[in-house]
Amino acid sequence: MAEHTTTPQPTAVAVVPPADERDWVVVFSGTPWANGAHRQHALARELTVDHRVLFVDPAGHLPRWRVQIRQVADGLWQCAGPALLPFGRHLPPVNRLNRWLAARVLRRWFRRQAACVRLLWLDEDLAAPVAARLDASAVVYDATDLDWTFTRPWNRRHLRRALRSAVGAADLVLASSTALPDRMPASDPAPVVLANGCDPDRFSPDGPVAPWLLGLRRPLIGYSGAIDTRAFDADLVAAVARAHPEWTFVLIGPSTRAGRAPLVGLSNVVLVDAVRFADVPAILRACDVTVIPYRVGGLIDYVHPKKCYEYLALGKPVVATPLPALRPLAGTIALAADPPTFAAALADALDHAGAPDDAARRREVATRNSWSVRGVQLRSLLAGLPR
Repeated sequence: MAEHTTTPQPTAVAVVPPADERDWVVVFSGTPWANGAHRQHALARELTVDHRVLFVDPAGHLPRWRVQIRQVADGLWQCAGPALLPFGRHLPPVNRLNRWLAARVLRRWFRRQAACVRLLWLDEDLAAPVAARLDASAVVYDATDLDWTFTRPWNRRHLRRALRSAVGAADLVLASSTALPDRMPASDPAPVVLANGCDPDRFSPDGPVAPWLLGLRRPLIGYSGAIDTRAFDADLVAAVARAHPEWTFVLIGPSTRAGRAPLVGLSNVVLVDAVRFADVPAILRACDVTVIPYRVGGLIDYVHPKKCYEYLALGKPVVATPLPALRPLAGTIALAADPPTFAAALADALDHAGAPDDAARRREVATRNSWSVRGVQLRSLLAGLPR
């Protein structure tokens, strides 16, 4: 007798407190919840002030049928996104199939909760196909980055098309930087800038200092973030480090071989591999000045580095290259475009690094740009969307 087989059906399992009557927001993010130190995670937490939030991780590289939905905070659930096939980031038909599956699983789950979706929130361009399948009252697209700049040239057409679809599906388009709207497809309504922010309490100047830094020669110049060739200007840092061997540069974050190549052999440059986000403030507290040495004029100088506000929350002087989004902060931070002026700005910052009035002023700027302030701005924007 022939044995019959059936294709496994994707399911989602979770327990939702029935007494909570807040509307739902479903966030399709390009960054998994486990990497919880980014804009997506901060804004998801802010949305829980008056919504329940389901945060959907991007589809993984392997097929996944059984989807577990778990509560990770008050009013906040996380879902590992389902996938039938790999390579959706590179193959449009596979991406559409995977998104169809995700929408089907979530529709079934919401029916079991006797709930509907108030808002669909997209910060991953490739999630645009779910906009027509979840019957949300409104769609928000949050442009945190230009995803197509993170891929090989042969895949950019696919991701640019996904960006146009995400923008076209949205009732509200947000942008994390003042420089982003000009690089995005035209939309109606036009994008609204909701800038990045910080958590001033996490980056308080009062707190522990990483003890291993105490043995390094001062002054210490600190940086946190990726050390690569896309954004980080290692040639600039190397030139300044060679000109000032008396300064020690502490660079915290994951690095690529090409990114760190210009820094090889410099004894006053200390590369620290990726550390937990919770450990970053203790390292930066030991530094005298902080830097954002990003490339200007390239593919991604539209960025608005949230690390700038984190540095300011610690009360640290900041020297940065003149990224468009940082230019309004001139006066609070120093902007310099080439090695001689960058070195001069660092020397000036070191001369005044200990001024308590300046540190208090920097922290005040960070507080005005906190995620809680961004949350108030966001809720005001969402109030005007259809219900």
